[in-house]
Amino acid sequence: MLLLIDSYDSFTYNLRSLVEEATGETVLVIHNDQVPQHELQSYLGLFKGVIIGPGPGNPSVDGDVGVIPWLFTQDIPLLGICLGFQSLCLSQGCAIEELGDVKHGQVYKVTHNGDPLLDGIDESFESVRYHSLHVADPLADSLEKLAYTTEPDGTEVIMAVKHKTKPWYGVQYHPESICSTFGSTLVSNFLSLAGKYNESRSRTVYEDPGSVEMLLRKINIEPLLTPKLDKPLKLHQKLIPTSSSPVAICDLLFQRGKEFMLLNSASSPGNWSIIGLPSKASLRITHSTESNDKVSLQQHGESWEEDISSIWSFLSDTMSSHIVPKTSQFPFIGGFLGLFSYEEGHFVQLEKLPRVTSSSNVPDTKLVFIEECILMNNSTGETFITSLNSAEHIQEIEELLNFPTQVTHLDEIHAEYINKPDKANYLSNFNKCQQLLRSGDSYELCLTVPTEIGIPANIHPWEIYKVLTVKNPSPYSAYFNFDDCVLLSSSPERFLSWDNETCELRPIKGTVKKTVDMTYERAKSILNTPKELGENLMIVDLIRHDLYQLLKKVSVTKLMSVEEYSTVYQLVSVIQGHFKGSAYSGIDILSQSLPPGSMTGAPKKRSVEILQELEVLRRGLYSGVCGYWSIENNADWSVIIRSMFHYKDDLKNTRDTNLWKIGAGGAITVLSDPEGEWEEMLTKLDSVLRIFQ
Repeated sequence: MLLLIDSYDSFTYNLRSLVEEATGETVLVIHNDQVPQHELQSYLGLFKGVIIGPGPGNPSVDGDVGVIPWLFTQDIPLLGICLGFQSLCLSQGCAIEELGDVKHGQVYKVTHNGDPLLDGIDESFESVRYHSLHVADPLADSLEKLAYTTEPDGTEVIMAVKHKTKPWYGVQYHPESICSTFGSTLVSNFLSLAGKYNESRSRTVYEDPGSVEMLLRKINIEPLLTPKLDKPLKLHQKLIPTSSSPVAICDLLFQRGKEFMLLNSASSPGNWSIIGLPSKASLRITHSTESNDKVSLQQHGESWEEDISSIWSFLSDTMSSHIVPKTSQFPFIGGFLGLFSYEEGHFVQLEKLPRVTSSSNVPDTKLVFIEECILMNNSTGETFITSLNSAEHIQEIEELLNFPTQVTHLDEIHAEYINKPDKANYLSNFNKCQQLLRSGDSYELCLTVPTEIGIPANIHPWEIYKVLTVKNPSPYSAYFNFDDCVLLSSSPERFLSWDNETCELRPIKGTVKKTVDMTYERAKSILNTPKELGENLMIVDLIRHDLYQLLKKVSVTKLMSVEEYSTVYQLVSVIQGHFKGSAYSGIDILSQSLPPGSMTGAPKKRSVEILQELEVLRRGLYSGVCGYWSIENNADWSVIIRSMFHYKDDLKNTRDTNLWKIGAGGAITVLSDPEGEWEEMLTKLDSVLRIFQ
């Protein structure tokens, strides 16, 4: 067994997976401040060696490294990666300096001297660099240089070292990255060297299941969902003859005063559109991070509150009694439709958030348990009505639809005011991001800004949505009009989908605006640059980490491919996780992966904290997710971008004007250009603002 020290990095579980697959050893992961030194001392005998993983920050800052410096007083084999490598060198008296040209998510050739640590690895091999600090030459007398890389100006940067008398090794590069080579060979060699050292020193590694269990209790994540699969599925369904679009059907429902929710796959790669039809009998769930230990419920005209340990446990417990085996052809037959805000994710400092609503708590989770819906297959043109209750409900819905449909929409929406982001403030925050990237606090920061729009209160949200879906059709378009908030989405980005076998994430990083002279090939050449590829690679590695935290098998089925959308070209990757042999399910992945990595940057914890300090606002629904979770345990959630949202109790609402918000932003890396990032942010913003033109 090996111990892996995590310094709150977003690639740690990629490293664990690499080591376990390469060596067959169990790898136990703890944070660098999770177990005190005196307690960790008693556990070290359980491990053949310790891997000190990467992380943000500086090895000279106590708060960044925790117990790591203490490890260099112990007699145990050590392998340091990135921050761990720098910590090893610092412990021997080396100087740690800032790189002149920071490298985050970039592939470089590494050349080595043939040391046993690098045995079986090509003399010159490719690996990914994520570092803004480096170990300066000359090395301390106690260390030997094993590998280096060469910068474009000819400068050599140390990439690997070993201690001359102790079993301590380190590499600056990231062997666990999806674009690195020979990572498995490196960690296998370390384990072999560790075994030889332990044998030569008669260092006995003992087994103690009780101690292991105590450590696991500190770090284990309990599965959320325990389905009760003895409930038979009673699904009533009917194929109905109609050529009406999802928007046309919803427009008819709107005219007849029928409440609905719409997930509208208005363009490729979406296949199904879902119209949820709530009723008074529908369970409605509201959770606010301003009252984190309570959930508000509505059903049958009654409202009440319940105490909860977490919103995720509550939702899983609620769904567990409804889960049934997958037997239908549909993506959704009933279950939850709704959304989660950015603030429902991890690492947000809730106590520092400003209030945005006047008398009620801000809604962060809004879900409705749907039992009747209309499903439209965009590929075949077929439309179905389904019900978990009775065939009579289907007949009632069908009668509602037996009228001619002709959608009319406004040419544009009138706005009383549009307060766009302040460029000077954006550029100031951009420069602060650059400072933090260069100091090693983050590899990538998704800096965002809000736009505020005043819309006359007499314009119904449905009228706004109809214009939005015409002017910016998207694969993950959505309309949710709840009692306390409204979301109008034209998102192009899937966050997470799942069924009982697999889950899939589709992060988007890299955007080029479509113009008359912007061809696919030209966009491809722009997006296939070190800056854009680095942005996407960092998020791919982050998502792999999120999945590997819970799952053993993760695969990247599409890596940095250019896709064409209505208004932009974007760089897209696809990552899949596999549930076979795992106690976890999709809801565990969702709860552990928020907020979306494409909306934070990496490492996620430090990036979320930095962004909150810079943005000084509650992002709200923007950067959250919306979608569905069906009772057949399949789900699809999109990232809330290219979207508008409104709180009905917003502090800035007036009697005649409602405040709506649009968020927009982009990933800032050390290769980012301030004017280029500003223009990219405006491109994303304009995809929604075009409804006001």
